[in-house]
Amino acid sequence: TLTFHPVALQSQRLRRVLFAILAGGSAHTLLCWIALQLDFFRGGEALFYSLFAALWAGHILFVLFMLVGLNRRLSEPSMIMPLMVWSTTGLLVTALVVDQVRLCVMLIFFAIVQMGVLQASLRQFMALAGYCVLGYALVLGVVCVYWPEVVDVQGEWIQWGLFSAMVLAAMLVASEISTIRFQLGKRNQQLAEIVERIHDMAVKDELTGFYRRRHAMELLSKACGQSARGAYQLGVVYLDLDHFKKTNDQYGHGMGDLVLQRFADVTRRHLTNQDFAARLGGEEFMLVLPVSDPEEARNLVEG
Repeated sequence: TLTFHPVALQSQRLRRVLFAILAGGSAHTLLCWIALQLDFFRGGEALFYSLFAALWAGHILFVLFMLVGLNRRLSEPSMIMPLMVWSTTGLLVTALVVDQVRLCVMLIFFAIVQMGVLQASLRQFMALAGYCVLGYALVLGVVCVYWPEVVDVQGEWIQWGLFSAMVLAAMLVASEISTIRFQLGKRNQQLAEIVERIHDMAVKDELTGFYRRRHAMELLSKACGQSARGAYQLGVVYLDLDHFKKTNDQYGHGMGDLVLQRFADVTRRHLTNQDFAARLGGEEFMLVLPVSDPEEARNLVEG
């Protein structure tokens, strides 16, 4: 039996995202603080502290939303993509007001990508990469128009080209990871189907689809316990097919198998989700019927 622990997996993902936020956000803050000390941060201390207070407030808000999602046992942290967009927007805003270290600021984008490397799809990564690269180009355009005296225009665009090439390379890696994720997901699904098939073979009769004798007795024991506690009354029906041996002898075992399958199909139509049937051996069967009164069981069998 395969056992999955979704809460544990979510906790692991959350720890990875928290680490990426802490590492990337701290590096971003420290780098811009150094730029501020070197007088490369336009706007001064007032803009620096207000800007990073807003950025960190947003990070904390996203983390709180993810914690709420974890407590509700969501299958995936639902805020990963918005969080990456928010963090990338923060980079672009600070890239607009720093000089000399603009490329260093934008390189933190690769820490942002790490947050969703095992969760975001390739299409999401491509959209984020396009947003970052085009946003960086827009930032450079604004800086070149309004503050041309503080930038080396040619050098800045060369750096933009270098950054774009690095992002393209990262997206190729992301494409490989996405392919591997898809293949692993497909193999996991195939494995789950194989496990389910093996389980069915162990507990169900291959010909009729009814439970085998041993498993049926275990289920019957549990049903008797629940019935004894007053959950319901229990109807247990033992039956066999008349003249089945004669049918096998006269028409062959192939025809006998068809008779068993036809009987199983007809029986299954009249059973509810609470009922179950078992093949005890040969043409002998057992029906277990949780009912509200014996008359209900009698009507079901006679019908």
